[in-house]
Amino acid sequence: MPKVSQEHVEARRAQILEGARSAFARWGYNGATVARIEEETGLSRGAIFNYFDDKLDLFVQLSKEVSRHYIELVVEQGFDEAIRAMAGESPEWLGVVLETQVRLHHDPEFRRRMVPSPDDQALLHDWFAARQEDGTFRSDLELPDLARFASMVLNGLALRVVGGDETDAESVVRLLNDALGPRK
Repeated sequence: MPKVSQEHVEARRAQILEGARSAFARWGYNGATVARIEEETGLSRGAIFNYFDDKLDLFVQLSKEVSRHYIELVVEQGFDEAIRAMAGESPEWLGVVLETQVRLHHDPEFRRRMVPSPDDQALLHDWFAARQEDGTFRSDLELPDLARFASMVLNGLALRVVGGDETDAESVVRLLNDALGPRK
């Protein structure tokens, strides 16, 4: 069997993930059959599962990527940009993001595979701690409570976008900043 370059492996994995993202967005996890994933990627089942263990592995990888994307967005640009990005996502894809939350509750295998990266957890913790320390965020509440609340706002926004609600991201930004900001 010929050896392929790391660039080829990464490009093929990206192609498969993009096709799987499209299939999951269009049909949800259960409706995104392997045949539909094949159609979206333009690859055979053998080619797809040469790079991923199974359909759940594809879903886990996409879920981890989106989680990492929003963590990086928050840490690099703040919650304002994360809210704006969430408000601009396609409702179909956000439906998949919400399905991730449901699967965490109902699917023990998914939950086992979705263990958060300690690096991601530390990155977010340190970012929140720095905001508390510099006075950007209120100090009368515990750090985990602030992070949990901000996450609830992002997930709630995703739910509203999926439901087709018109949502002014700037209003959400102002409300979140007010809620997280120091008490006067």
